[in-house]
Formats: sequence, structure tokens, C-alpha cells
Amino acid sequence: MTGALLPPGSIAVRRDVFRGRVWTQAPVRVLASDETSAVAALWPGVVTLAAARFVESGGGRDKALRSAALDDLAGGGWDLAEWAWRWTGVVTEIVSGRWFSVARMYAEDGTLNCWYVNFERPPTWYASGWDTMDLALDLVVEPDGKWHWKDEDEYAQCRRLGVITDAEDAALEQAREQAVALVEARAGVFGADPARRWLPEAGWALPTLTES
Repeated sequence: MTGALLPPGSIAVRRDVFRGRVWTQAPVRVLASDETSAVAALWPGVVTLAAARFVESGGGRDKALRSAALDDLAGGGWDLAEWAWRWTGVVTEIVSGRWFSVARMYAEDGTLNCWYVNFERPPTWYASGWDTMDLALDLVVEPDGKWHWKDEDEYAQCRRLGVITDAEDAALEQAREQAVALVEARAGVFGADPARRWLPEAGWALPTLTES
């Protein structure tokens, strides 16, 4: 493939796919792209699809329902429901071959809340977007550079359930080291000025799944 993976300014779709079934589906606006990476944005009001039990949990806030959603995932039985994104603007960098994406999470006024490292399968690119699969573990990096792991309990649950294989676990061990090294070196997206604000431009329509 030559040129940009996705056309900047276009609407693409990010999907989590597990054993051939869609787990989540979200429309995003492509901000930038080249032959190996893309940067995409999502902001409050964008309607996505997610596993119904996850939606019922309030987007993951009810831990018991969130745990039950992972049981559904392992069992292969779930329905999708609409979920309107809320709380933050999100600008995410996705890189070919990398076992994590890095999102900048912005408050309503455009200030940076944190960097959010989402460990996931490397992207499979299409003309209309990409497929991946969330692997439960996250790394949260504060604007001052302090960081902590998130959802290690859910990662352990996914390992017990067989959702995450031994090979994926080994890949994530390396990915953890890579991500922490980038954070501590303030390299790549972590080198951006944390005082820089971001808001979607006033003329942008909300991305929708029907545009993809």
C-alpha cells in the first residue's frame, strides 16, 4: 500500500472484532495519515455501537456489569447497542504493527486530561477504517508525566477466560515496556506540549456510522 492509509478529513470506522464478531464500532474523523499510521478524533455526541451489557454498565462504570460483559465476550454471546460518546474529546494515534494506540483525552474546555494508552491488537487497515481488538489493559499518563496501570483486574479476567492468548500476553509484555519507555522519554505523542488545547472545529459535523 502506498500513500495515506486513510484520507485526512474523511470519516473512518474503528472496530473491535473478536472471533469474527464485532464487539464495538465507532465512527471517527481522520485528522492525519501516512503509510503506516493515522490520527483520528472522536468527541462527545458521536453515536457508537458497543456490547449491550457494556452500554448497560454506563460505559464501564458499573464494574459488575462490565465484568459480566467480558464473560459474554468469552462465551461468544452478545448484542450491540447504541452508545453516545461523552465526557471527553479523544485524539488517537494508531500505528501499524503496534500493540497499543495512544489517545489524548481532552476536557470540555479543550485542556488535556491525560494520555491514554490502550493495549490492543495491531490494526488491520481497510479503505474505510481499521479493525483491532481491545485487550483490556490500559496505561494512564497524567499531563505532568506520572503514570499508572488501569484495568489489570480485567486483563487477568480475560486471561482466565481465554480471551487473551499466551501469544498475545507475550506480545503485550513487550508492548508494556515499549509504551513505558516512550512515556519516560517524553517521545512521540508524549512529547507534545500538555498545555496545548484541542477542540473539534466548529464546522465539523458529528461522524456517523452511515457515512463510512
